[in-house]
Amino acid sequence: MTNRFFHIFDFPKYLRKRKMKKIYKDQLRAYINHIVPITAFDWELFDQRLHYKEYNKNDLLSETGEVENYIYFIVEGVTRICHYKNGVEYTLRFNFPISIFNSYSSFISRTPSLICVEALTELKLFRMSYMDMQTLYNESPAAERVGRRMVELLYVQREMKELQIHTRTAEDYYNELLKTSPDLIEKIPQKHLASYLGITPESLSRIKKKMNHS
Repeated sequence: MTNRFFHIFDFPKYLRKRKMKKIYKDQLRAYINHIVPITAFDWELFDQRLHYKEYNKNDLLSETGEVENYIYFIVEGVTRICHYKNGVEYTLRFNFPISIFNSYSSFISRTPSLICVEALTELKLFRMSYMDMQTLYNESPAAERVGRRMVELLYVQREMKELQIHTRTAEDYYNELLKTSPDLIEKIPQKHLASYLGITPESLSRIKKKMNHS
């Protein structure tokens, strides 16, 4: 019976996964501490409410019309935030490690989301529920400062995207994305990347061809 258990249960794989979760959590702690320095006690309160999750490529983490119940901290993979209008799909943003994302307006207001979040690759992340975050805010003033800072960062990201749309060319923006996360950018389907840049897939192909010959 014991031998059969160890044959079914892949113990080395379990240890590898546990080690990687520890590495991911250390990275997330460093990220949070960069946003707002917190004590070991405050981190422990934060850590108790983090739940590790893995998603497959093309899984939907949030859907349009549903109330957002989680805030996500991505540690491996890429997601995209999209919106449908008049039957047309628009890619609004990509999320790379290590960063925070969700449908924040829905999360805060407890109203149906206007966006969806899709996994573009295999995905590893931590998430925290709305109720856990509210409890955490009551227990830790530092956690409330972290939450406020996260909101600020999300709005800064949106404003920067809006400014770049109006002040930079799609080619400039694409070059910047390549510098930020070259390996991950290659995993994003061209149609989503083109939608994000506000151009057609054919125009993006021309930009890539031009860069390859330069």
